[in-house]
Amino acid sequence: MSVLPNFEYRAQQEEMAYACAQTFASAVPLIFEAGTGVGKSLAYLVGGIIAAKRFNKKLVVATNTISLQQQIIEKDLPRIRLLFENCDALSDCADFTEALLIGRSNYLCTARLKRAISDKKELFSTAETAELERIAEWAKRTKTGIRDELYPEPNSEVWSWINADSSTCSPRRCDDTCFYQNARRRAAEADIVILNHSLLFSLIAGGERESDSIIFENDMLVLDEAHLVPDVASNIFGISVSNSGIMRTLNRIYNPKTKKGLITRVRLAEYFDKKLISDTMACVEDFFANLQANRLKERDIARLGEPNWGEDLILNKLEEVEQTLKRFAQNALTERNVAEINDYKDEIHSIRIALESCIYLTEPGNVYWLECLRKENRIYVNSAPIDVSKILRRVLFETSSPVILTSATMAVNGNMDDFVAKVGAEAAESRIADSPFDYKSNMRVFYAVDAPAYDRGMSSDADALCECIEKLCFLVKGGTLILFTSHYELKKTAALLRKSQLLKDRLILAQNEDGRRGQLLQKFIRQGDAILLGADSFWTGVDVPGEALSQVIITKLPFENFSSPLTEARCERVNDTGGSGFMSVMLPNAVIKFRQGTGRLIRSKKDRGDVVILDSRVASKGYGRFFLNSLPVQAQRFKIKDVDAIIPALESLSLV
Repeated sequence: MSVLPNFEYRAQQEEMAYACAQTFASAVPLIFEAGTGVGKSLAYLVGGIIAAKRFNKKLVVATNTISLQQQIIEKDLPRIRLLFENCDALSDCADFTEALLIGRSNYLCTARLKRAISDKKELFSTAETAELERIAEWAKRTKTGIRDELYPEPNSEVWSWINADSSTCSPRRCDDTCFYQNARRRAAEADIVILNHSLLFSLIAGGERESDSIIFENDMLVLDEAHLVPDVASNIFGISVSNSGIMRTLNRIYNPKTKKGLITRVRLAEYFDKKLISDTMACVEDFFANLQANRLKERDIARLGEPNWGEDLILNKLEEVEQTLKRFAQNALTERNVAEINDYKDEIHSIRIALESCIYLTEPGNVYWLECLRKENRIYVNSAPIDVSKILRRVLFETSSPVILTSATMAVNGNMDDFVAKVGAEAAESRIADSPFDYKSNMRVFYAVDAPAYDRGMSSDADALCECIEKLCFLVKGGTLILFTSHYELKKTAALLRKSQLLKDRLILAQNEDGRRGQLLQKFIRQGDAILLGADSFWTGVDVPGEALSQVIITKLPFENFSSPLTEARCERVNDTGGSGFMSVMLPNAVIKFRQGTGRLIRSKKDRGDVVILDSRVASKGYGRFFLNSLPVQAQRFKIKDVDAIIPALESLSLV
């Protein structure tokens, strides 16, 4: 490995690489927790590429974050190619090929673009036509056709007419300029395919698997950032149907206001066909209006516990629309029209089946609920499997494919039994390799024993915490990442910090206020001493080297909201068998997310800094020890009112 620039030998990485190579050879699944700095991507990629090249297999790597995908493609794979080219024993593997695959709705389909341009008077308003022309110009320049490359981001309505998420985008109907079909061809031919968790499970759920493998014939799978797998799988294998989504589909079939739509374009519709769509729209509006009036009047989420809670008239109307579209497909004059009509028929069928499942609660292992987003005037009917272990066991671990799940955080108190049970991987070998970093020298952790509860309506408590945060940010001359569990608290804190005289010369960045996640991180890194306030996704996948991130402040322990129907149902399931839902569900999830949050600080052996926990429950509650025990160093106590007392300790470490 001496040919690799800046490569450092790590015993933990060698251990993981050997374990991964054994899995690729034996197909015995592996669950491997690799602490920060082990270099897990190189550990599984080297053995995976060798197996792919020498045994005619395909290595599939699924990650949750774009940043890790970029690291693999832009950094890891070039280094591995360099290694293979300079090693006689591995030179036969140096010509490996790789491909990135994302969800098809992210790709531009040039065939659909041409069709939209030819039908633009029928499909679009003047403003939307201008947007279509902007996208058409971009299509001449882009090499990937991926939506995220277009700035400003495209109008969602226009993009939905020209993306690849349609049966009209197919190898038979598209030429060699179609970005999605080219991406699929590259993936089919590549030795390594890199995608995200959601797409992986969508492909599995959609039945796009070959033989006894996972998604490609003779494939091998590595799921990186695997601590997120249970939640992603619950989402993908669940149901979510909204009033706005149904109305959008029906409007595209026929819009009573504009007198335009699919059934007018194909010139097969009669008066009663148009009336059917109008009547169905009225039925949908009545159905969701009744839900809001009777079940969501005073709350935003309502769990569904008994079947037959809704009128099935909506199901009958949707079935009539489905049958009408089936008749139109049989009578359509062109193959292209047949494909487009069948797309809408299939979409209406999926909506009807999803609503039917939710109205009659057809899956006993699922939880069902309603959710209202009042600002957007949207109501969702949702369902999700309470326990995904059976699904994951079947689709991942009962196939012939070697499967590796890896992350820096899967264990609780050094034990991975809980995670193994969640993903149905009882047949897997479990291993843990600690981080090689010298945390004792480079990291300190402080926790407040008197931090007040940071809740809505308690402005004095919020002000006290903000004052503490203000001092901590002022003290550390590098960058500070402040992690929240509530967007309300984040927004309130950001507003107070922006008024601070102590921080008047510091750049303050807040999630949802100052740009997208990627943009915020780029600004944060460039500035070097910025203050970044984030929630949710900022607890994981943030990789900021050096002094640009010198302090992480955790405002509250990251427990899931118990009012979440899925969390509530999981806890009930444990409680009903005599266990503790809190100890078995909520606590392990919170500890893993906590480990992710504190793990943002030290990303290389040169990083130094502080973690400050502003939640006194780590000291006052018995379960607090689970959080403290998950830290790589012993934490030190302090009081909010005496925060100045810890300043010398923080200063001595952070500014070295």
